[in-house]
Amino acid sequence: MQILKNGRLLILLILLSSLASNEVNAQFWKKKNKSDVQAFAPGEATEPKEAKMVSPVRVMLNKFNLQLEKGYGFFLYQNELTDVSVVRNPRGDQLYIMPIGQESTSGPYNAYSNWFNDLTPTNIYRVDDDSQIVRTDTASVIYKNSGRINPLTLRVSFSLNKVDKLRLKTTGERVMSEKEMLRIGLGISTGALKFTNKVHYQEVDDRLRYFNVPQTKISTTKLFGSLTYNAYTFMDFSFMIDASGGVWKTKSSHLNQDLVTYDPFFNVGFIIEKKVSKYFKLYMRPSFEMRKYSLSDEFITTAHSLSLFTIDIGALIKYPTYPRNRHGANRVQMEHIFNGKIYRGRSIFQPQNPRTGQFGQTKKKKVKYGGGND
Repeated sequence: MQILKNGRLLILLILLSSLASNEVNAQFWKKKNKSDVQAFAPGEATEPKEAKMVSPVRVMLNKFNLQLEKGYGFFLYQNELTDVSVVRNPRGDQLYIMPIGQESTSGPYNAYSNWFNDLTPTNIYRVDDDSQIVRTDTASVIYKNSGRINPLTLRVSFSLNKVDKLRLKTTGERVMSEKEMLRIGLGISTGALKFTNKVHYQEVDDRLRYFNVPQTKISTTKLFGSLTYNAYTFMDFSFMIDASGGVWKTKSSHLNQDLVTYDPFFNVGFIIEKKVSKYFKLYMRPSFEMRKYSLSDEFITTAHSLSLFTIDIGALIKYPTYPRNRHGANRVQMEHIFNGKIYRGRSIFQPQNPRTGQFGQTKKKKVKYGGGND
């Protein structure tokens, strides 16, 4: 009887042990909830709860771009005279202009010896019979020159990105991608027009010869607005159409500001941009620009035009969306979550999500067996 009781007790213990073992195995093999794991998780902010880890101020500032450009170029200058008579006195070798038709009347005349940067009156009481006279109503008188310009430009622009079409198609969510569509900017530029020749030349009459330039260097400043359209992107290169326009003026000592009128200028260029990182880009911008100004008083008006061809070399810096991790976790190069915030692992001049390599290392180190490293 005692043996029977002991057998039943043994069977009961075996059954209880089996149930306990199954429960342990079930708990062991059960899939863990990732939300309960407090671990270091590399990745970008895509979920709403992760987006809260990003400063909205940084997100807004990231849409702005600071651009610095240095240009190298040349220009062509033209001064087409209209409604005047151009006179060269062979004995005094004096060149001047006067309102058309006055040369056939008795003096004194409203004559000017400098019509390039100031209408300088010249006392002419008699037009000699052997003077060379060309009327602009019968011949086209255009004085020409050329030179170089090296402008320095500072621009602040605001980026409008393209819609993420893949996400819109798959989820129906209208989310902006990292690819830019437009940039709207404001800028300031300075540069001096340096004339190659000390004289302006014309081709209509050799006897008129040349016009001495009273000022071979003219300092200019311009304020402008710009619109940049991203036409095509291939890997890390973007090809953009860039147009700008605005107002400009010269240094007061270089042109008579009481007599000068500046026309608005227009510039159109093409940008080839290389993406170094999400926050730093380099670009080259060939462009063409038109500028005009005129000098006028109650008697006469002279028009001047400039055609500029420049190549700008520039850099663009954006304010980073994520701060740089200053803790030990910055050994991870990818953008990552650390202590409830999203960080980047590298400087703004380096890619933020490299797939290979170690932190701070751009080249693989060579290891010599039996010796030290290079």
